Amino acid sequence: MVLLNVPEPSLASTGAFLSIVVVSALILRVFYNLYLHPLSRFHGPWYAASFSLCPAVISVVGLEPHWMLYLAKQYGYDKPIRIAPSLLLFPQSKAIKDIYWDSKCNTKALLYGSGALGPPHLFSTIDGSEHKSLRKALGGPSWSIGGLKNNWESRIDDHVQLFVRRMTEFAEKNQPVILSDKVAEFAADIMTLVSFTNPWGFVDNSRDERNMLKSWREGLVFFGFAGRFRFFRDVILKSPWGQYFLPGTTDDNGMGYLMRQADREVSAREQRISQESFSQERPDFLQLCLEARMDGKPLNAMQKRAHVTLLIQAGADTTGTALGSTLRFLLTHPSVLHRVRAELAAASNAQALSTPIQFEETRTHLPYFVACIKESLRLHPPATNLFGRVAPSPDGKVVDGTWVPAGAEITSNAYVVQRDPHLYAPDPEAYRPERWLEDEGSSKELLSEMDASAFVFGVGPRVCLGKDVAVMEMYKLLPEVVRQFDFEMREEGEFVVVGGIAYNQRIAVQLRPRVE
Repeated sequence: MVLLNVPEPSLASTGAFLSIVVVSALILRVFYNLYLHPLSRFHGPWYAASFSLCPAVISVVGLEPHWMLYLAKQYGYDKPIRIAPSLLLFPQSKAIKDIYWDSKCNTKALLYGSGALGPPHLFSTIDGSEHKSLRKALGGPSWSIGGLKNNWESRIDDHVQLFVRRMTEFAEKNQPVILSDKVAEFAADIMTLVSFTNPWGFVDNSRDERNMLKSWREGLVFFGFAGRFRFFRDVILKSPWGQYFLPGTTDDNGMGYLMRQADREVSAREQRISQESFSQERPDFLQLCLEARMDGKPLNAMQKRAHVTLLIQAGADTTGTALGSTLRFLLTHPSVLHRVRAELAAASNAQALSTPIQFEETRTHLPYFVACIKESLRLHPPATNLFGRVAPSPDGKVVDGTWVPAGAEITSNAYVVQRDPHLYAPDPEAYRPERWLEDEGSSKELLSEMDASAFVFGVGPRVCLGKDVAVMEMYKLLPEVVRQFDFEMREEGEFVVVGGIAYNQRIAVQLRPRVE
């Protein structure tokens, strides 16, 4: 009997074989995605349709909204664009109602199932029926404008006045102010105020308390990448090694650090309650989380902590972005700022404004200022994310006349849809607040359509729970700051988008108290 002497494969040959296998698998996957996938008939860039890694990288480097706007201009606003292997972008405003108001289309895309924001909470819950139960448990009149006016407006007034005092100190020292940071700190203080009754001291101490804003922004890179790169999300993060990538409460930065701050607040409140040393004039949002009931039962420990984490994550920096962007637009459009000041002066002369300005006073007596806020949110939405939904089974979904197969992910995007050339003609990318005023050329029908297409806070059953908190902050702080100060722009700064979330950097100004 002759024995063949078969040499053991070398490391190099093994590596070459594995490389061939991997390359072959990638080629087959690209071929399938481009020619055999259920979405292969939809137009879009071939690289985005081939790999989900491509849109993930585009998100991480901060180009996602500009890239999608470029695609909408290239392919047109009238049809969906394939921006990932399983995801269609509908750039037209008419698609919003079909995607987000259909109760059968309320399952979120798996983008939000990565765990990058920590344990599942209201924002990251995928299943529509589960979200509905959570929303019922955690929502209610406390989040409405009426509840905020009754419970919190006087406390917000105190903080507006504190902010004015701090800015006056900068002005008296002739010290430039990074305005984008200061308004973000104000928004963070208001969210911690309504969440925990006592603000963390961002404005009073003129700093990023507990590194909350820094940690939030650090976590956006991973959030954007993990949600968009499907192989990483569905394979690596669900493997035994996934735990080493996901945020945890032992982290010193990012989302994990914010989770630890949420744990700290929950533990402190529960300890005070157990010692019967806790009382409050008004229920803050932490207490609402602790007292929430689903099917008659309280939330479990993980759910409580997850939703307190959400309060910290979602409420501060996005509103700060809206405040900063509005001020930038005003300061870079002198004619608009001049008209805003004239409106403020007329309302003050008519004794229609308090000090500080009240929410209802802005809404009733400052229509042009409100139009400026709307126009700023239109062009620089704080959440420029992919709010994907899954086309329902078994029939799929018709969106603005286009049939989408079941299981496909469909989305709009605020940065793109709020520049729809059909709705905002003739100047969709111009900052023109007058477009929001009926007595300056816009019909009631057009205004209604623009309001219905405003995607800043989302729409439908998953609309942002904290929307009215953000609106109240904008209606109170912005007119008061413009009334109190003159501004000299030193640096316009930059509108940065990472992971679908925006923030402003380096809006630098010199302040001078105004003398009426």
